[in-house]
Amino acid sequence: MRSSDYNSTLSLAVCAHMIIGKSHQLHVSRAGSDTLWLEYPDSGPDAQQFPMPLNEAQHAQPGDTVTAFIYTDGDANPLATIKMPHAELGECASMKVSAVTELGAFLDWGIDKDLFLPFSEQRRPVQEGAKECVMVFLDNTGRLAATSRLDHHLSETSNNFSAWQAVNLLIFQRTDLGFKAVINNQAIGLLYKDEIFTDIKVGQQLNGYVKRLRADHRIDLALQPPSNDVKRELTDVLVRHMQEHDGVLMVTDRSTPETIYDTFGVSKKNFKRALSALYKQRRITIEPDRVVLVKKGH
Repeated sequence: MRSSDYNSTLSLAVCAHMIIGKSHQLHVSRAGSDTLWLEYPDSGPDAQQFPMPLNEAQHAQPGDTVTAFIYTDGDANPLATIKMPHAELGECASMKVSAVTELGAFLDWGIDKDLFLPFSEQRRPVQEGAKECVMVFLDNTGRLAATSRLDHHLSETSNNFSAWQAVNLLIFQRTDLGFKAVINNQAIGLLYKDEIFTDIKVGQQLNGYVKRLRADHRIDLALQPPSNDVKRELTDVLVRHMQEHDGVLMVTDRSTPETIYDTFGVSKKNFKRALSALYKQRRITIEPDRVVLVKKGH
């Protein structure tokens, strides 16, 4: 092979590797009888082209721009689709197991081709129809695959977060202490069970906070912001609630934590702090079975 041919092939391989597993703005270069051919903008005459079924964008014409996701077939060849997966390369999501075979499991990840979950990348045996929390990665053959061994691919320590930073969480494992969660697809943290005041499930995605970075750089998580922020917001919520209910709140500091969380989405501790703040401001009176809003002028 001539040096120029080798460099051109290597350049195309690098380009394809860079965009596999991601969604991109691609140009329609040509249209066949049943296939559209897409290419990366401004990639020159030797641009890598990605085939996409014509029926996915029947009205697209050469020169048009489409948003397409690049994935791989069984031989690691790149293909394009305008369907968006539940997770892209390096991202985590809960996916349904569509089949279990002698080769491994296959997951429904939102596009026509299922995502392969090898036995070697399974944290536990999976069953068809169940859901599993996985991360999308490129295997050593250049094909997209899944792993449920998240603690093998993500660190449980990090210096990239700050205390009380708002983050996105994916709950992926129950432990004796609580729940492990993936933080912003970057690291793993822990939600302690005695600080959870609602039902959460493995596979659930929710908003949360980095509560603290421990001395060993492990990450403790919380589902609510700092107590002072909660108290300020919650006092306004409680006053509005009473104004809308004839000046009465039937949830008190004697109510169960479950009742308080179901009503206002906060812990009993934060609820009591907000009541105390309103009481000190003489805006409420607290009775055995209710809280009453003090009318102005009284």
